[in-house]
Amino acid sequence: MKPQAVRQSFVDFFVARGHVHLPSASLVPDALSTTLFTIAGMEQFVPVFLGQAPAPAPRVVTVQRCLRVAGGKNDIESVGRTGRHATFLEMLGNFSFGEYYKREAIAWAWEYLTRELGLDRDRLYATVYVDDDEAAALWGEEAGLDPGRISRFREDNFWDMGPTGPCGPCSEIFYDLGPAAGCGRPDCAVGCPHCNRFIEVWNLVFQQYDRDAGGELHPLPRHAIDTGMGFERLCMILAGKTSIFDTELYTSIIHALPKPEGTTSLPAEEAAVARRVIADHARAAVFLAADGVRPGNSERGYVMRFLMRRALRAGRRLALPEGFFSGLVDAVVASLEDGYPQLRDAAPEARRVLAAEEKLFARTLARGEARLAALLDAVRARGENVLPGRDVFELHDTYGFPPELTAEIAREQGLTADLAGYRAAMDEQRERARRDAAAKRSALRPAQGQLVDVPGSAFVGYEELEAQAAIVALFDEQGAPVEVLEQGQSGIVVLDRTPFYAERGGQAGDRGIIAKAGPEAASFEVRDTQYQDKRYRRILHKGVVTAGSLRVGETVEALVDPAWRREIRRHHTVTHLLQRALKDVLGDAVAQRGSAVFPDRTRFDFDAPTGALSRETARQVEGRVNELIRSDFHRQVESMPFAQAVARGAVYMKGEQYGDEVRVVTFGPSVELCGGTHVSSTGEIGHFVLLSESAIAAGVRRVEGLASAAADSYIGRLRDEAATAADLLSAPQDELSQAVRRIEQERRELARRLERLESELAQAEASRHVAQAQAENGVRYVAVQAAGPQQVRPLADALREALGEGVVVVAGADGERVTLSVNVAQSLAARGISAKDILAAMTPHVEGRGGGSATAAQGGGRKPAGTRAALDAAVEALRAAARG
Repeated sequence: MKPQAVRQSFVDFFVARGHVHLPSASLVPDALSTTLFTIAGMEQFVPVFLGQAPAPAPRVVTVQRCLRVAGGKNDIESVGRTGRHATFLEMLGNFSFGEYYKREAIAWAWEYLTRELGLDRDRLYATVYVDDDEAAALWGEEAGLDPGRISRFREDNFWDMGPTGPCGPCSEIFYDLGPAAGCGRPDCAVGCPHCNRFIEVWNLVFQQYDRDAGGELHPLPRHAIDTGMGFERLCMILAGKTSIFDTELYTSIIHALPKPEGTTSLPAEEAAVARRVIADHARAAVFLAADGVRPGNSERGYVMRFLMRRALRAGRRLALPEGFFSGLVDAVVASLEDGYPQLRDAAPEARRVLAAEEKLFARTLARGEARLAALLDAVRARGENVLPGRDVFELHDTYGFPPELTAEIAREQGLTADLAGYRAAMDEQRERARRDAAAKRSALRPAQGQLVDVPGSAFVGYEELEAQAAIVALFDEQGAPVEVLEQGQSGIVVLDRTPFYAERGGQAGDRGIIAKAGPEAASFEVRDTQYQDKRYRRILHKGVVTAGSLRVGETVEALVDPAWRREIRRHHTVTHLLQRALKDVLGDAVAQRGSAVFPDRTRFDFDAPTGALSRETARQVEGRVNELIRSDFHRQVESMPFAQAVARGAVYMKGEQYGDEVRVVTFGPSVELCGGTHVSSTGEIGHFVLLSESAIAAGVRRVEGLASAAADSYIGRLRDEAATAADLLSAPQDELSQAVRRIEQERRELARRLERLESELAQAEASRHVAQAQAENGVRYVAVQAAGPQQVRPLADALREALGEGVVVVAGADGERVTLSVNVAQSLAARGISAKDILAAMTPHVEGRGGGSATAAQGGGRKPAGTRAALDAAVEALRAAARG
C-alpha cells in the first residue's frame, strides 16, 4: 500500500465506526502544554481529558504530525542507525472521550491490523500493564491471543506525555520482523534488549489518571481511550522491510540528494547513516518551518537549528554541495503533501528559511575552522594531543562551532577533543547566566517562601492611575521581610490592590509614587514594577523611601507617573499597529517573535518572509502605521475563550501559554490577544517614525520606532542636524543630498590622485631598492621595510614589477600593527622556494599569523618592534631554500 492509502484506510476504518475525522494540529502546541512540540496525537485533547474543555466529538480519529527530540541523547543519536528511530513522525490515533474503553479499543485494533490490512496474526504480540488482568483477558477474548503471546511490563506499559498531566496503563502491539532481524538468542522475545526483531506498532492507552506536580495520581473525570500507531513503522511492515528508511517516505528524499562535489572518507555504512539522518531531519525542518518555527538560540528555535546543523554536518561529511539541504524541500513536500496539502503553499517560505540557515552555518564553519586550525597547531606545538575543553567551548560560544564537529576534525588530524571539559565550561556559563539573570530579574525580589502568606495583588490600573491600597508586605534591600522601611532604605512594597502595571509581555513596568498622608507622611519612589513570578499573582513595587517611613498594614495612595504611563500606552499601542502594518505590507506570514515597549521607543521582532525591508517597503510600513493612527480607531477590549478569539482572527504569539479566558484588544483592523495598557483611540499617538530595521537571527528581523513625544523630539533633532549641515555645506536643506554627492565625487578624485602619486613614489623607491638587490645561489631578492602598513602593498607591487624573476619581501609597521607581504616568482616556486614558508618564518617575531600560497603570502602582527627581526628571518629562510 502507498503511504497515502495507508493513512486513508485508517481514517475510513474508524469513521465507519462512528469517529469524527479531525485534522492534524500544529507541531507547536497552542494550549497549555508541558512539551515544546506536539509529541503525540492526544496532545491537542489534553484539556478534554482533564475535563476542562468539551470534547469535539465523542469519538475522534486523527493522523497527527509529531516531533520527538527530547527522549534522551541516545534517541537522537540512534536516528539513522536503527530502523525505527526518527525525530519527525506521524501518529495514527483513535480516541474516545467516555464513549468506549478497553474492549472496543483492543477489538478494533486487532480487526484493523488483521482484517483490513491483512497482517499475519501469528506475527502479532501484545503487552499489558503488570497488573492489568482485564486487558490481558480481552486480548484472549477479542483477538484469540494465547497467554504466551501476551507479556506484562511495568514502566513500559504505563504511558504519560510528561511529568504532569493525563496518563494511564497501556497495551502495546508488537510485530515480529522475523529471525533474520533478531539476535538469534533462544530467549529472544518481545522486549529483547539485544535486537529489534519485535517492533512496537500500536500503543493503546487507557487514560484514567491526572498526575500532579508532586507525582500523585488523581482519577480523570471519565475514562478515555487514546491510541497511537507509528505510521512510518506501519508502512515499513506493509512494505516487507525492516527499516523505516527503506520505505518511500525516506527513499524519495535520499534519492533527491545531489552528487558529492568531492570524495568522502566515510565507510559505506557511515555514509548511509549520514544520508538517513539528512532525510529525517529534512522532514522535521520543512514541517517546523511550515508551522511557523524559525531557527534560533532558544527553545523551539534551538531544536530546529540543532536538527538542521546536524543534517548539514552530515552533508559536509558526504561532500555534498552547498545548498543541498534547502534543495530537498520539494522532495519532502512531494513525499508528504498527500496527507498535508498545506505544505505546497508553505514550500517557498520553508526553502527560504532553510537556505538562510545553510548560509549562516557555512559562515560559522568558515570562521570556526580557521580558529580551530590555529588551536590544533598550538596543541601540536606544545607537544600535546588533546584539545582543551576551554578551546572547544570557545569555538562553540564565540563561533557557533558544534563541539561534535570540533571533535571530528581533531580526530582526522590524530588528536582528540576534551568534550568533558567542554561540557564543564558550558555548565559554568549556564550557571553564570542563571545567576546573572536571577540578579537582574530578581534584584530585591523576596524568596518564594517569604510570600506564601501574602495575598495576591489586584491590578486596577487599566483605567485608573491612582488607587487607595493597604500595604500587605515589605521587604528590605536583600529581599528579607520587614515590618517597616525607613527613609533612605531601598526595598519592595506589596499592596493588596494597585494601579501600577507590572512588566509583562514586553511592556516595561510602571513608575510613580506610593504616598502616605497625615502627621506621619511618607513617600516611596517606585522605580520599577515586577510580578513575583510567572503566575502573575503578586505585584512587587521596587524603589526607595524618599521621606518618612512605611509600615505593614498602613493605608497608602498608589500614584502612577502619568507621563510615564501615557508614553508607555502610546508606544504599546503603536506596536499593535506596527504588526498590523507589517502584515498588510508583507503578508500574513509575518509572525511576532517578541517585543519591548518603553516610554521613549518600541521594538518589534518578527519572521520576515521576504528578508530585509527595502527603503521603499519600510516607507510603506511607516505610512500604513500613520494611516491607522490618523483613522483614530477607538479601543475595544473583550474577554472571551481562547478558541473564540482565534476564530475572530485575533493575532497571538505561537507557542505562548494562554488561559481559558483571554483579553482581546481591538483597534480597527488590529485585533490581538494582549494584557497591556493602551490608548483610548489611535489618534492620541500623534505620529510614528520607523527608526531602524535589522537582522537578529536567520529569518528574523527587528524594527524599532518612536511615537508621540519621542517622535517629535527625533524629528526636531533631524531638523537641527539638517540646518547645521546646510550651513556647513552652504546649500539649501532640500539640496543636501546633491551637495554631499558633489563632495563625495571630489573626495574620490583626490583619492585617485593620491593613489597615483603613491604609485609613482613606490616605483621610484622600488628602482632604488632593486638596484641594491642581493642574490643567493642565483636567486635575486629584495627584503625592505615600507614607511607604514598602508605602503606595503603598493611598494610590493612596484618591486615585483621592477625585479622580475625574484623574491620580494616587504614589511610595514606603525605604533600598533605590522603588515607583511611575500611574493615569489613562479619559476622559483617550482624550485621549492615558498612564499608561505618565508612568511611563516616572519610571523613569530611580530606575534602574528597569515597565509597564502607558494607564490604569494600575506600576514600581520601586533608587535611592531619585531619588524626588523622578521625581515632578517625572511632572508635566512629564503637563503636556506635557495641553497636547497
